[in-house]
Amino acid sequence: MAGFSEIPAVEVPMSKWISDLGWTNRDNEFLKRYKRPLANPIIDEILVNKIASINNISKADAKRVLPILTQHFNNPNTLEANELFLERVVKGVNIKIGEEDKTIRIIDFKNLWDNDFIVTRQYWVQGFELVKPDIALLVNGIPLICVEAKQRAKSNSNYFKGIQDLSLYESKVPKLFISNFFGIAANGKFSKYGVLGASASYFFEWKDLSVESPENNPAIKNKVIATKLNDDTGLLDMDIPAYEQMRRSVCSLLQPERILDMLLNFMVFERSPESGLVKKIARYQQYRAANKIVRRAEKGDFKQGVIWHTQGSGKSLTILFTSYKLRHHKNLGDPVVYIIVDRKDLREQIGDTFEESDFPNTFKPINTGQLKHKIKSQTSEVIITNIQKFRELDGITDPRENVFVLIDEAHRTQYGDFHSELKAALPNAGRYAFTGTPIPKTIKEFGKISTTEVEKYLDRYSIQDAIDDGATREIIYTYGPTDLQVDKDTLKKGWDELTESLEDDEKQEVQRRVRPWKTIIKKPERIAEIAKDITKDFREKVEPNGFKAQLVGIDKEACVLYYNELLKNGFDPSEVQVVFSKTAKESEERYTLFKDHYLNEGELKKVIKKFKKRITPEELRNGNNLKILIVCNMLLTGFDAPIEQTMYLDSPLKEHTLLQAIARTNRPYDDKVSGVSKNNGRIVDYIGIDLNKALSYDPTDVGTFKDEEALFKDFPKAIDKAMGHFDDITLQDTYECSIAIVRRLSEINHTEFEKEFRAVYQLYEAISPSALLVPYRDQYRWLIAIYQVYLSEYKRLDFDAEFYAAKTRQLVNEATEILGFKGHLPEVKIDSSYIDVLNGSKLNPDDKAEKIIRDIETVIRQSEVANPIYVDFLKRLEEIIKQKHNKSKKIEDTLKDLEKLFTEVEETESLPKKMGFADMGEFYFYQEMKNKFGESLEEETAKALAMKLGNIIREKRYVGWADSEREKKSIKNHIEFWLCSDEFESLDLCDEDALVEQFLEHMVNQYKL
Repeated sequence: MAGFSEIPAVEVPMSKWISDLGWTNRDNEFLKRYKRPLANPIIDEILVNKIASINNISKADAKRVLPILTQHFNNPNTLEANELFLERVVKGVNIKIGEEDKTIRIIDFKNLWDNDFIVTRQYWVQGFELVKPDIALLVNGIPLICVEAKQRAKSNSNYFKGIQDLSLYESKVPKLFISNFFGIAANGKFSKYGVLGASASYFFEWKDLSVESPENNPAIKNKVIATKLNDDTGLLDMDIPAYEQMRRSVCSLLQPERILDMLLNFMVFERSPESGLVKKIARYQQYRAANKIVRRAEKGDFKQGVIWHTQGSGKSLTILFTSYKLRHHKNLGDPVVYIIVDRKDLREQIGDTFEESDFPNTFKPINTGQLKHKIKSQTSEVIITNIQKFRELDGITDPRENVFVLIDEAHRTQYGDFHSELKAALPNAGRYAFTGTPIPKTIKEFGKISTTEVEKYLDRYSIQDAIDDGATREIIYTYGPTDLQVDKDTLKKGWDELTESLEDDEKQEVQRRVRPWKTIIKKPERIAEIAKDITKDFREKVEPNGFKAQLVGIDKEACVLYYNELLKNGFDPSEVQVVFSKTAKESEERYTLFKDHYLNEGELKKVIKKFKKRITPEELRNGNNLKILIVCNMLLTGFDAPIEQTMYLDSPLKEHTLLQAIARTNRPYDDKVSGVSKNNGRIVDYIGIDLNKALSYDPTDVGTFKDEEALFKDFPKAIDKAMGHFDDITLQDTYECSIAIVRRLSEINHTEFEKEFRAVYQLYEAISPSALLVPYRDQYRWLIAIYQVYLSEYKRLDFDAEFYAAKTRQLVNEATEILGFKGHLPEVKIDSSYIDVLNGSKLNPDDKAEKIIRDIETVIRQSEVANPIYVDFLKRLEEIIKQKHNKSKKIEDTLKDLEKLFTEVEETESLPKKMGFADMGEFYFYQEMKNKFGESLEEETAKALAMKLGNIIREKRYVGWADSEREKKSIKNHIEFWLCSDEFESLDLCDEDALVEQFLEHMVNQYKL
């Protein structure tokens, strides 16, 4: 078993890299001089000094800022408190100095190095529990960034554990959560950053290696990090080898200038009825694209460009971040930013993003008249409008240079008269096109940077980039039964034969009226067969996991036909909803066919809201059982519903429409309650689209779409890799087999094994049910059984079939012998009879020692924060493990040492009384001193001091004392008095300020009433 410490492998090198970037490395011993109470995450003295110097005010006035800044530290709504705190950090705090109202800056965003940047390790903060982020990054004394470091080669630890630890700050140490900008989880291989409390799907690597201000960057000036010129951007990039994945991400993200830029311009708090308050920070492609536009705007040489970011990459937020930075840029003279969309729902989507983010000075003109007024007035704000309003502007122009036009989904209608009007009205504007599906016209119009040169894109973030980053999911593209696909070549040949005697104009008239290809597609027998196939597929593959689907028909009539057939196949009307728009002029016959499915605007919003929610008992009680949307044009673009996993496609879409449509299924989805996570999106194609012809893009731009057969090609290799660790073990339902598996699990890299298991599991869920998997069912069952043992023996987790998605869960439930396999291992509860039960098992001495080690480690990891004695236990356990590995003792003697240690661990609760202490509180004081001074501690004197402190607090406490600052100050004085008293002088504790704070915080937690 490897050592437990992440310190040399992760914490130490990370701290060194961060300090190379310009952060000052300070250890705990140095920081003690500031006498920070552990309950306060901020180092007040540093913050006061910086506020005074940045604002040129007295320290007395600077101190007045602190209670205003931290006013919401006790707000029970911690995320709201985080928003209010960071808003004051960014915008400053208003106070009155003399007769003058002043805005006092907390951070100097203009003069970077006038701020104080500190990186430190093991930064203790006391809340409801004592928590110590492995690394903390403080700006002017505020711990804006916390890092949880895990060692990838360590048992019971991985990158997900780091994210889990960060997520617990909100409940364990609310004040640390409130003062936090973002967190980082690192595991020795890579690091990912994200908002505290977000799921792992929303933690990402930072991949923009560009150097901020190389002329002033300490890492570059001191030649600690090599650089190379990026030909695409013209900027210097950090030249760090790709295999140093963690270092690349840490060094590029944590440049001080970049952190302040992100804090100022790339953080947003959104409010919506569906999600409530949500905090978001920019991902690297959003940051990169926005800053490219701003740099181009500053230079003023090229005034346009294409931002090509794939569907699901957060273009709306990229536009918001770009707008914010343009509007607040000191060198652009208070500009106006026009955000141009081409559909009402897109305008609402973009507008909602700005409104939910409380973006100031934003206006959405209702009509052309209002837009004309804004152009004529030459205002400075953000104006969100449709391209269609740029008509009949009567020659009104805004000729200013500081006008910027950000055009969303710029492949649609921006190339006709409307766009000509826009260019005429804003002749000197910078124009930037945002699109996930660019077409040649987009590049030609917005990529022209000289008379001879066309730039393909200013910034690109491809489908494959998004998949690699985990921002979107891979899409599996599979075909429905081939006999149901439309043979368009045969259809065309038959049509030519039927109409060969007609004139061209007669042919066109007949085709307009008959549209034979649509007639074939909507043939009742064909619709009925496809509806049967969809029903089977949805019930078996989609519904069991709680996901939802869209069915895309050729037109409104096809949608109604599919709706009727799905009802015949057992769907309840509450499960299926047709969504299409109302046409102004319709025949009576068509109106009669469609009228029951028309929705007004309010009804449509309710349907969309229902579709986005997971079906739960509560949702069912509220009348939401919606699982499938049937559409023809609506909701194919600009519609995000992460719960949608499958699209049934029966319409010959092409180009950007096809690419946007199939991207509806690629959004990540994680349900915290059920634990369900989307591994991939799915397209089931019944029309028979040739993807290579339909998507006329470079394959490197759009990535690849795997079908189920192609996906299966990876399955045998993946399962062989995961099971390869156990090749020499005869897999059978016996004790010998189970013990052999436990031994092997103790020898392999647990992080890699978890990764291998997840790869197999995700492939199985994506492919099943399929006849291709039948030969592998037993092997997969054994892999699940082994993983059960792993969870039980090394994670201390009971097996729960709900952990798995539906298809694997079904397989597990069918195999009762798998569920019973773990029964060969001794079921040992960690209690007073533990050793006796273990001695009565079949385990040999080596296996018994390994089991005790695993179980002791579990108890220590669960309890080390709550009680300092576990720190001592951990050191002793590490020493025993070394002896076992080095075989410096007989295994029988090692077992005795382990049994003795376990007995002490198990008896920890009763140990205080055995040692003569009145309660656990006194024992804590003693143990904290012992951990600090070790063997040199005068134990009897330390015991006497611990008992004295216990007596003091028991005598003085009363209901509510812990909430009184005055009372706590009095108790603190008592602690300081006795630590410095002659009676305990030999302990030499008089200057131990940190120990005073720890004792006080412990008294508050242990003795409050």
